[in-house]
Amino acid sequence: MFALLTQDPARTPGHIENPAPPLAVAAYGQLPKLASTFDHVDGLFYFTYIVCIFFFVVIVGVIAVSVVLYRRKTWDQPALSNVTHNTPLEVVWTVIPLIIVMVMFAWGFKGSLDMTNVPEAASRNLYKATAKQWNWAFTYPNGQQSFGEVWVEVDKPVAFALESTDVLHAFYLPQMRVKRDVIPGRSQVVWFEPKEVGDYHLFCAEYCGNDHSKMYAQLHVVSAEEFAKKPWDKWDDSTPAAAAKSGESLYKQLCASCHSVNGIPGVGPSWKGLFTKNADGTFTGRQREVLVGGQKQTITIDDAYIIESIKTPMAKIVAEEPYNRGGMSAFDNIEDRKIAGMIQYMKSLAEAK
Repeated sequence: MFALLTQDPARTPGHIENPAPPLAVAAYGQLPKLASTFDHVDGLFYFTYIVCIFFFVVIVGVIAVSVVLYRRKTWDQPALSNVTHNTPLEVVWTVIPLIIVMVMFAWGFKGSLDMTNVPEAASRNLYKATAKQWNWAFTYPNGQQSFGEVWVEVDKPVAFALESTDVLHAFYLPQMRVKRDVIPGRSQVVWFEPKEVGDYHLFCAEYCGNDHSKMYAQLHVVSAEEFAKKPWDKWDDSTPAAAAKSGESLYKQLCASCHSVNGIPGVGPSWKGLFTKNADGTFTGRQREVLVGGQKQTITIDDAYIIESIKTPMAKIVAEEPYNRGGMSAFDNIEDRKIAGMIQYMKSLAEAK
């Protein structure tokens, strides 16, 4: 999953201009530095780690000693013992592991309850995280949205209501020590209290299709002063060029996993060649064959068609193989100004007549 941090940004969903530093592995292979209040995860990890090492050494040691001391020295040497059963020994090696496993279970179950029982302070700061192949969309308590990255306030408990629009995903923040499956049709909630300002990795931890490894987002933990500036609400569409640049950023976060901009076929049609730039600076859309209700039609690509394709992609399906199977997720919650920015970016890719 870490390979995505070094891939071509133009092909990486959830691309961040200044990505968080690579995950550093702590001593004994533990997760990166703890940045939330869920320290019991580390305690259980180390306890399980020590138990495994202890029993590995004991078992391998007993086997090694037995092989040396009790090996057959001649081909006709009789067995040193004919004992086939030892009830006290079997009770010991059954009860002791059972006790250890039950300790692990109780420890883990308590931690699971801590993560799933959302405190009142976190429930008052409820976000929504929407997972779809292969990106993340976040809705803030005030109803605003961001894609591929989300901002929270340090030392303030936060909860995420999780939803999937297609298949099974997982909401995994290693440095916050939280992970929760995102199950289609089921309400799931996860919460944590971030304790350190910084940028942190958010992964999907359940295989969800071809580009699962690219389903990356970033959590920004900021001060109350920085949070009040709404850093997620920065969208520059003051000029066509600025709108195109903003649209390009959104393309990298949401669309790059399926649509190329260089003509290379992908899961979906390439954005290259959708428009041609005229001598007077206007744009003309290309002709495209689509399926409407199973019937083939020829249309001219324009702003209205692109908006419809983003919000209701099954209305007009590209007739060309292999895109005629459909399957694109609907992005019906993107603000109109952001869709306009993406359209402006598509037009910026146009070649002059």
